[in-house]
Amino acid sequence: MNVFQNSLAECWKNGNRVGRHLLYDIKNRGYTGSRSNLERLLKVWREAENIQPDDPPPDVDVSEPVRDPDPGHMISSVVAAALCIKPRGLLTDRQAGKANALKQGSTVFAIMRGLALRFNGILRSRNSEALAKWIDDPLTPSLRQHAFRQRFAPGY
Repeated sequence: MNVFQNSLAECWKNGNRVGRHLLYDIKNRGYTGSRSNLERLLKVWREAENIQPDDPPPDVDVSEPVRDPDPGHMISSVVAAALCIKPRGLLTDRQAGKANALKQGSTVFAIMRGLALRFNGILRSRNSEALAKWIDDPLTPSLRQHAFRQRFAPGY
């Protein structure tokens, strides 16, 4: 990796911060390592620059379960996961009510649903440029990380 660091540093300085683009560049120069090794180096560089999104992710309290508006029962995580990925047009009236309750009661659900539906739309469009843009979107990973941390590692 040390042999390629000068080349990577130059690309980084010129604004190319996308791991897979940098990997392509250094592979053309003879690099035989993995993308994960490259990403480890880039992580250090990103942390050194302390790149932060303009708007920090919202504070979310996921400790309170969301209740189904009709019977008043708590909505299970399995139902929430299914509703998270199902497009609005395919939801029944009861499912739409549950999805609305989840979006109002859980910011994490609203964020994850938005990401899932956007990803689904990009896949259906078969537009590789849109997919690359979505993957490289600086807000997307931070929102995903935020939602994951709030759900599985609160207070981290």
